[in-house]
Amino acid sequence: MKSLGILAARAACLVALAASAMPGRAATEHEQEVGAQVEQLCDTRALAAVGRHVNVANFKEPALGHDADAGAMVAAAACRAVPALHGRLVAAAYRSGHQDDLLLVIALLDASGNVTSSFKGAMDADPALKIVSGSLWLDTAAYDVAPGLRAFGLDVTSGAPRGCAGVGSGARRSLFVSQGRFIRSVLQDLPMSEWALIQRGKSACTDSSAPELTITENFAAKLALAPTSTRGYRDLVVTGAASRDDGHLDERPPFSAVLKWDGRMYAIDAQQQAWAAWRQ
Repeated sequence: MKSLGILAARAACLVALAASAMPGRAATEHEQEVGAQVEQLCDTRALAAVGRHVNVANFKEPALGHDADAGAMVAAAACRAVPALHGRLVAAAYRSGHQDDLLLVIALLDASGNVTSSFKGAMDADPALKIVSGSLWLDTAAYDVAPGLRAFGLDVTSGAPRGCAGVGSGARRSLFVSQGRFIRSVLQDLPMSEWALIQRGKSACTDSSAPELTITENFAAKLALAPTSTRGYRDLVVTGAASRDDGHLDERPPFSAVLKWDGRMYAIDAQQQAWAAWRQ
């Protein structure tokens, strides 16, 4: 019964989200897919508190399907209570009003709604990355990276359509820790999923000679703590698996790599080289 109640609540939120987008352009495929993540929607008070912290007025999200503008400066946001951090996390991609580039703020709010620690930075300027409603997702798994130090994750996905591309990526995960008044990054932009076309079927990207079926190979990664440590920080293990969407068994072996703390960050260069070789 509880699960049915949750589903009903999610469905109601989806209806409300869809209604808020009218009039205006229809929600993108990406926005429709992430609409089920309603448990990370932000309320206006939390966003307003973070807006005051970064000194930006109109710190709110536009209606679904609309871009951030002077009336709603936030392009995407995610909020989640984190008892282990004794507060609530708010992540927002926003414009300051002084430039077109998107900025990123992550803030920890206490029970009174005050910002106790924060991170401020610039979003990736990759032109293929389009930040829309649902592009941010907070991962609060128990990443206990050092004694008394728990990290949390932020996944960023693009709302840009696949178009006629033959390859693409899904979420990229960064890890952060909250220490004192500051939140700092300890892992940056680890790809968590990718895909590649094996065969393109009939579509707007093909001519009449194309086969009927489109076949895609998907690569999914998982991140977890390793039993070993380096320089006082727990190592992280990245595992990966490949699958095809046509039901055929993918004979590629599972992937595994260890990320080690270099004194400043978890380095991913070697892992990404091994990942690229594994995908080939």
